[in-house]
Amino acid sequence: MLHALGGLYLEGHAFRRPKPLLLLVYLALEGPQPRRRLAELFWPGAQDALNSLSVALNQLKPLGVVEGGEVLRARVVLDVAELRRALAEGDLERVRSLYRGAFLEGVDLPLGEELEEWVWSTREGLALEVFTALARQARAHFALGLAEEGRALLQEALALPGVRYALEGHGVETPRPDPLPKEVRKAFWALFHLPGRAGEVLPLEPEALERLYQEGLVSPGGVPLPLAALKGLPLEGQEAALELARRLPLREALPLYRLGRPLWTEEDRRRAGQALLAEARRWLSENPLEGLRLLEGLPLEPQVRLLRARALERLGRYGEALEVLEKGISADDPEAAAVRGGILFRLGRVAEALEAAERAARGSPWAQGEALNLRGLLAFSQGRFQEAADFFARAAVRFLAAGETARQVDALNNRAVALLEAGEGGAEAVLAEALRAAGEAPLLRARVLLNLGVVREREGRPEAAEALYRESMREAERVGSLEALGRAWNNLGALYHRQGRKEEAKAAYQQALVLAKEGREWVLTAAVLANLAELQGDPASLEEAIHLLEEARYSVLAERYQRRLEAFRPR
Repeated sequence: MLHALGGLYLEGHAFRRPKPLLLLVYLALEGPQPRRRLAELFWPGAQDALNSLSVALNQLKPLGVVEGGEVLRARVVLDVAELRRALAEGDLERVRSLYRGAFLEGVDLPLGEELEEWVWSTREGLALEVFTALARQARAHFALGLAEEGRALLQEALALPGVRYALEGHGVETPRPDPLPKEVRKAFWALFHLPGRAGEVLPLEPEALERLYQEGLVSPGGVPLPLAALKGLPLEGQEAALELARRLPLREALPLYRLGRPLWTEEDRRRAGQALLAEARRWLSENPLEGLRLLEGLPLEPQVRLLRARALERLGRYGEALEVLEKGISADDPEAAAVRGGILFRLGRVAEALEAAERAARGSPWAQGEALNLRGLLAFSQGRFQEAADFFARAAVRFLAAGETARQVDALNNRAVALLEAGEGGAEAVLAEALRAAGEAPLLRARVLLNLGVVREREGRPEAAEALYRESMREAERVGSLEALGRAWNNLGALYHRQGRKEEAKAAYQQALVLAKEGREWVLTAAVLANLAELQGDPASLEEAIHLLEEARYSVLAERYQRRLEAFRPR
């Protein structure tokens, strides 16, 4: 890119001769020009202006940025052109990043009168264009009652390079901080939340729309002005969101209900609550933290408690999950028993876990699937791998019947690992089945690919395993799953560890640790800390891992790591 804002240079090149670069800027801004016109403009009064132009063009020739014969044209992207495109699109973030200084700021060249006038008028014009865009946003915020944001935008606009000078003598007025009437502001927010359709859902007063148009806040087609620097919705924005939500189908209404949440009535809480429960359930597998966030503020009815417990269990926060289940839900409820059994198993309370599994087996297909999956985990922990594989297969069928695709894929993943530990064939075929069940869901694919990488490691194919771990990372990144991404980095670190690639292993473990902590995945955090401790001979990291597991009340794993810690202590 050729930069003319805040200086003059061609990105990626050491070429710094100002006059040839200025010639390139002129061509890029003004379009194709005849040679003679350029010679007269850039070298007025020279004995052989055309020869001077040829010298400049020869200097630019190795860069491949100019083409043509008698008519010359630039072959370069100019930051000024990008700035104007961002201004036309209303992309203020892009405008801010591009306008890093006044046009040709700091470039000191002897120029002819016409060229110097072109530089100054272009500098002033660009400064005014940028100021106008920010001032328009400031006025919009003032008009909507967002005075603080309006003042900040106006101050930013006036502080931009070249703006105050350009404003002198041009009679440009700064916007006044006067808000529009409340009903007019509310009409804007309705259009803002539901562009193109708000008028079909809510009755909007023609006078309000006319006023918004006059103020430049909506187009004639009813498209609202995009707002920069919006930190939060004002009261009118929340009211408009809630009124729209009440008139829309539930699934479409959910985002608007969330915007108007501070104003909910009991009826809103009932209607939106059902949608939030469905949305939270969807997030259980992909992002349990988001699921927890969605459930915040809902009445702690059994359904809400159950979903909270499932989300906490997915995060490895077993103690918290158990506390949620033990308040307000009957221990005999099969759905609650299904979740409770998995938590108790991970806390080492196996007998209680089996009792819970028996109760879960009398419930819905999903609860039955959880019961079978739990029996598979128990068999696996006792080394009965073939029996575990059979339980996992039956669990997958139940989850399929319940429409729980994520849990079906989890059960198939478990079956594949069990077959692998049993030394039986078929693990890869099961993982292929899991991939088919996962479809295009990135997170589910990430988990299957991770186990497929383990299969490749067992086959003695570390390069193929590494490729699968990295593919798993890419899928996890698509949905921003910290947990899946952290597990992939941990597996990659372990692969490097086994290969003796100590520095690469350390870097991978540290990346996994950052992700695990950010996602509050305490069991994964502990596992990574333990791996790092073994890699570096660092008992302190292993002790921290044990403390984390004890806080999560995951005593079985804590005791296992405690035994590993003994190896570090002098005898």
